[in-house]
Amino acid sequence: MHGIHHSQAELRALAKIPTSCQLSLLRYSLDGSLLLAAGRDGRIHRWRLPSAGLPVPAADVKSADASVSEVLPPLAGHNGWVSSLEISPDGLWLISADTWGRLACWSLTPTVERPQWEHAEAHAGWLRALAMTPDGSCLASCGADGMVRLWNPADGSLLRQFSGGGQDLYSVACHPDGQRLAVGDLRGGIHVFDLRAGKHLTTWDAAEFYKLSYIQEVGGVRWLAWNGDGSVLAAAGCIPENGGFVQGVPSLRLINAADGAVLQQLKLGDNQEGFVHQVLWHPEDYWMGVCSGQPGRGRFFLHRTAGEAPFCLNPQPLANCHSAALHPLGRQVAVLANEGTYGQQKSMAKEGIYPANTSPIHVFELPAPGPVS
Repeated sequence: MHGIHHSQAELRALAKIPTSCQLSLLRYSLDGSLLLAAGRDGRIHRWRLPSAGLPVPAADVKSADASVSEVLPPLAGHNGWVSSLEISPDGLWLISADTWGRLACWSLTPTVERPQWEHAEAHAGWLRALAMTPDGSCLASCGADGMVRLWNPADGSLLRQFSGGGQDLYSVACHPDGQRLAVGDLRGGIHVFDLRAGKHLTTWDAAEFYKLSYIQEVGGVRWLAWNGDGSVLAAAGCIPENGGFVQGVPSLRLINAADGAVLQQLKLGDNQEGFVHQVLWHPEDYWMGVCSGQPGRGRFFLHRTAGEAPFCLNPQPLANCHSAALHPLGRQVAVLANEGTYGQQKSMAKEGIYPANTSPIHVFELPAPGPVS
């Protein structure tokens, strides 16, 4: 595959946590004791875990006992799919969004049942992404209405709103300095704003992430993430070849934040692999990401900015990965995949319904820190 070479570093599978429905996004609480998932059933699913991470099994044992995770009651109150989750820097609050435009703030105490505050129509339609400033004073949201809105996380009051520069906004990321905001749109525009003033600073072009296929627009900058010092911005998406049942090459673009120069355009497979749905920065100076494309295709990868190719890939196929969450201690990662059958392969149950797919959570131990050739 283009951009994929033999990997030397290895992931170790620790556990596979079963789920009851399809999920779209994962987050760890800041103390590592909770794993949270955005559900396509309109609920936020929760598991209590050992705060130090899952126990590493003995060398002769294939995986840890997933029973160390305790299922907590899900949080209900959203209308459509839960589309985004963000945790406040003090670790006390969870912000959630959905495809109907609802925004809600929850206490992270396990006994919580109702949101602290909420807005039923924070955006007109799909609220796609959330990001918090490092000091926790400002929450940014964006969505299909093309607007960026800034909120006070303490009480949910609206601080400011402005056009994000594109018709349909997919991604948002606050710079580590807390002064700048990057927003990605459907057509491959990456717009940088002065966060406090809402002033547009520059736009970087990633038009290869977009295609007009007959009357269908496909692609988009699906995720944005800064590295630790804010010198590099990672933009995730797909180089689409057609519409319909989209075929395209998953791609990660690394951008010099000083001048917008492209440092690297990494292609992570063939046209069956689809999108890079999410990318995260690891404090040990590398990127982590997930891909999902045609049914059953998916991967999890680790990549250094200076590398020619990922230095680590999942050892076994992971079907349709949509999210990854880094444990606060940095040694374990949870990856959201898919399990079930697809399309015409589905067989109808006796009750006359098709069985639903689920999204198992795979927990891995990351490679030991150190240089990787």
